[in-house]
Amino acid sequence: MKTDNPEQGSIFQGKKEKPRWRPSAHLPLLLVALLMAHFLNLFMNWTLIRKELAQKPAYHTPEYTFLGFSVFNGKEIAAAPRLPNASPSGRVFAYFDLFHQSVFMVWNNGSEGNFFDLGPVLAAVPAGASHVTFFPGAVFLLRHGEKAVAKNYGGSIFGGVWARFLSNKSANKGKSGGWMPGSFIVKPALGSPSQKIPHLVYFYLPLALIVILIATSGTGMAAAFFYYAGMFFLFDFQKLFVTVPLAWLFNAVGVELPDPWAKLLAVLLALIFLAASVFGLWRWKNLEMSRSDKWIVWFFILLPLFLFF
Repeated sequence: MKTDNPEQGSIFQGKKEKPRWRPSAHLPLLLVALLMAHFLNLFMNWTLIRKELAQKPAYHTPEYTFLGFSVFNGKEIAAAPRLPNASPSGRVFAYFDLFHQSVFMVWNNGSEGNFFDLGPVLAAVPAGASHVTFFPGAVFLLRHGEKAVAKNYGGSIFGGVWARFLSNKSANKGKSGGWMPGSFIVKPALGSPSQKIPHLVYFYLPLALIVILIATSGTGMAAAFFYYAGMFFLFDFQKLFVTVPLAWLFNAVGVELPDPWAKLLAVLLALIFLAASVFGLWRWKNLEMSRSDKWIVWFFILLPLFLFF
C-alpha cells in the first residue's frame, strides 16, 4: 500500500520481531576480572599467612617449609611426605592453589591434639600426618586419614552453612567417623596481619573505587554498594564493618566498644550501604547509564562470591 509520505510508512507495518539476545563482549571481561580478583585474594591471604608464620609463630615452633603456588611446585608437594621429619614438635609444609588460600601438611610428632600455629588460627591436630585446608571464606577443613571435619573460624552467617556442607560432603565420601580434635583458637584480628589486612582491603578498597565511580560516572553507580550486602552475609560482618576498619577511630577517641554495640553498629552501616545501593538503582532508572557502567555494577555485586569461594 503506497502513501503520499513514504517516510511515515504504511498503515500496516507487519509483525515486529523481538530483538534477539546477543552475548555482550563485556561478559568475558567481567568473568576475567572476577577470576583475577579471586586469584589476587588467594595470593594476598597466602602471602600474609606465609610472612606471619615465617616471622614468629605464636605457639609451637615446628619446621615450616613454604612451597608456594601448587601449579609451579607440583613435584615438591608430591615429594614432601618423603622428606626427613626430625623436629621434636613436628614439621609443616604449606602451599596454595587456585581454590584454597593455604594448604598445610602437618606432621605432629607430639601428643594427640597438639596446637599448631597456622596463620589466622591455632588449630589442634591429631598425632601423625594431617592436612589442614583453608578456604577463602574463613573456613578450614582438617583431614586425618579417613576422618575429616570442617570449621568456620570467621564467624560469618554463611560460613557455618559452608562448613557443615564440607563436613557432610566428607562424610558422604566415607571420610568421617570417630573422634577428631576440631578445636581451634582464632587470633585477635588487630594482632594478626592475616586477619587484619584482608578486612581492611575488603572494606576500604571497594569503598574508594565506588566513590570514584560515583564522582566520574554519576550517582547511579551507587548501586555498586550492593557489594557490602553480600559481604555482610559471607564474612564476619562485625570485623568487616567495625572492629578492624574503625579501630583507628575508637583508639583515637579512647573508646572501647562493647561487643553488642559493635554488632549493632555493623548492622547499621550495612543498612546504610544497602540504602545507598537502592538509591543508586533509583537514579539508574531516571538516568541513562552506559552499558559498561552496568557491567561494572555487576562486578561489584558478584565480587563477594568470588572472594568467598
